[in-house]
Amino acid sequence: MKTDKLINLIKITLLLIPLLVISSEVLDINEISYGNDEKQRIDFYKGSSDKVLVWIHGGGWLYGDKRAERWIKRFQNHFIDHQDFNVYMIGYRIGKLTAPNAVDDVICAYKKIIHDASLRNLSTEDIIVAGASAGGHLALMVGLSANYNNKECEGEIPPKAIINIFGITEIKQTSEFLDKTKFFNASNYVKGWIGSDANIDQITKTLSPINILDGINLNVLTIHGTSDRWVPYEQAVLLDEKLKDQHQLLTIDGGGHYYFSEEEDEIIRQTISSFLRSNFNMSTKEPQD
Repeated sequence: MKTDKLINLIKITLLLIPLLVISSEVLDINEISYGNDEKQRIDFYKGSSDKVLVWIHGGGWLYGDKRAERWIKRFQNHFIDHQDFNVYMIGYRIGKLTAPNAVDDVICAYKKIIHDASLRNLSTEDIIVAGASAGGHLALMVGLSANYNNKECEGEIPPKAIINIFGITEIKQTSEFLDKTKFFNASNYVKGWIGSDANIDQITKTLSPINILDGINLNVLTIHGTSDRWVPYEQAVLLDEKLKDQHQLLTIDGGGHYYFSEEEDEIIRQTISSFLRSNFNMSTKEPQD
């Protein structure tokens, strides 16, 4: 019984279950539907320019919510210029044995965002997709959707760039890392998502960004700590080796999975701000004292 309780505690605390959800009444959120499931919703926050920034929350594809306070605060902490941009926050289907729903959903959500942005007279040529952890993986999959095997929601306007904050880039290697470093089987969120009996070799061919890069012209910023215990730093290195000049890698020496010092946070903020403004062709703001 004690072991069962401990496993449940680990699931709750380490796989990023959102504890608090921000009220739509407080933030005056405009919610957009792109499917029949309650999770297939997008929140829109109007900005001061015509540029579009898409944010995808994490949670190991098992947990999380687009309005969870922890993910809202993390976004606002690192995206200091967010009020300059029109922000779309994507919700998607999550849970055990639900792969590849999350990937299908964010690609369909992106297509809906293109349509909605055009109706609002926003720049559909200036869209950057960002995400953290599993959200980083999903952001990359949106950028690589032209090579994804499900063409149901394939669009004609790709993102201008991707910001990948310690996202999974190779499914199988991440699963093997978790098997080696975690004491409880329940900590392997990859197997939780795809199933322990799934053909991981086949799945990693279609759901790993690293394996569907061919022919894609895409600027990517990756931020990753070398001591990340949930997504190994090697995932960022793999992407860097593949993308070469299309990739900017910010390595946080000793950084964990969202465990950064204030000094490291400030480096991340300024790097993201510079990357956004460079890809949006906007003037760079001077850092505030």
